[in-house]
Amino acid sequence: MNSFYRQVKSSGMAAIALTMLAAVTLLAGIAIPAQAQTYTVVYNFDGPQWLNQPLGQLALGRDGNFYGMTFVGDEIYQMTPAGGETTLWIAPDQFSYGVQCTFGMTLGPDGLFYGPCMDIGQNWNNGSGAIFKYDPSQGQNGFTVLYEFPVYGCSVQPNALTLNTDGNFYGTTQGANCGSAGYGTFFKITPSGTLTTLHTFQGDPKDAAYPSALTLGNDGNFYGTSTVGGNDNNCGTAFKITPKGKVTILYNFGPGGTSPCEPAAPMTQGTNGKWYGTTLAGGTYGYGIIFELSGKKLTILHNFNPAVDNAGEPTFALTLGTDGNFYSASSPWADESIFEITTGKKPVYTDLFNWVDQYPIADGWGTSSPLALHPNGNFYGTTTQGGQDQGGVLYSLNVGFNPYIVLQFPLGNVGASIGIFGVGLTGTTAVDFNGVSAQFTVDSDTYLTATVPTGATTGYVTVTTPSGTLKSATKFAVK
Repeated sequence: MNSFYRQVKSSGMAAIALTMLAAVTLLAGIAIPAQAQTYTVVYNFDGPQWLNQPLGQLALGRDGNFYGMTFVGDEIYQMTPAGGETTLWIAPDQFSYGVQCTFGMTLGPDGLFYGPCMDIGQNWNNGSGAIFKYDPSQGQNGFTVLYEFPVYGCSVQPNALTLNTDGNFYGTTQGANCGSAGYGTFFKITPSGTLTTLHTFQGDPKDAAYPSALTLGNDGNFYGTSTVGGNDNNCGTAFKITPKGKVTILYNFGPGGTSPCEPAAPMTQGTNGKWYGTTLAGGTYGYGIIFELSGKKLTILHNFNPAVDNAGEPTFALTLGTDGNFYSASSPWADESIFEITTGKKPVYTDLFNWVDQYPIADGWGTSSPLALHPNGNFYGTTTQGGQDQGGVLYSLNVGFNPYIVLQFPLGNVGASIGIFGVGLTGTTAVDFNGVSAQFTVDSDTYLTATVPTGATTGYVTVTTPSGTLKSATKFAVK
């Protein structure tokens, strides 16, 4: 196991003695061995100043390219889907500036990128955490620190940001029970850098602690998990939080043993409106589970068994495919694979691809990002190790999906302008919201904006291009 991951696991998910009892509904998922999929190493990391080990979520830009960051050297890079890499920014001194900005970036309403740093500045051993903005057009001069969190005597560890329909970012800090940081906070920050703390997490017995990054639901609220907190089980929670900071605990995990425990990744909303996620621990074999959450009812879809699944202790959010199933890479500190899980009464777990545990590993190892589904229909992800230069890789996985469109938001009001990402958008002749024609402007071959039309109702969005009709993977909720 890579020592870096041991540090992340021990700092971000503190070991806690867990007791007591919780009830869940269990469905016996069927495991299917690895199937023939097309896994491709798109890019091998290494280069000047030893810029390697990519970490954090990949952000899709309006130009159809991915933007990401590396751990060693604190680099911001641009990557085309075909593997064309451009180094955009390098921290002036990786040991005194921009240290550990590795959770990934989020595309802003202005087309620029925004992200968190665990530590920044010359006091990085006792850093305060920060939020930054990056403008790719400015290259090495495009990095701006928007906000530095107060120094509490420990790093507050801000998570990746989530853009809301109001044009502001919302996020969480993991906290460390230090000062007014509590066990983490929920905040809003404007693109100009004005931050408002909306909630301070208090932990058990009635609140979450050490929260994950957040996902915007189609009801306009945010959803997340916490590795600890909740009731006296102190085994973690699934929660809802409004844009004003009102928290509702949807589920208390635990009490340990074979009960699911320690959800570490954000949840993902399915096409049926339910929420899906994973836990690090618990379950029949002790290596975590995949769950479905409907209201406050939790159903176990799969118990991880590394001996069969080549996966366990999952730490990345599930990614929704255009087929309605979920996909993810397993964690870097267990057997490493990419898997698929179906939903419904008889969920089916499929092991899609396995990284070979032999050195050197040309396909990469040390999974380091959630899967990103590009509008071209392929999944993309990163590893921190392996590859041609042993500095990690960016890979793609083709499971046979057709191109589709990605919606900037899952919801919006009539009259709101919505960003739509796709491929081959030049020459678009129509955009429809559940069959109702909308006005639109094509900005490029990979991005357009459309206005939610009067009379539109909740449903799928379609874009008619010269090559055919592209459809959203999820329904757009009209409010």
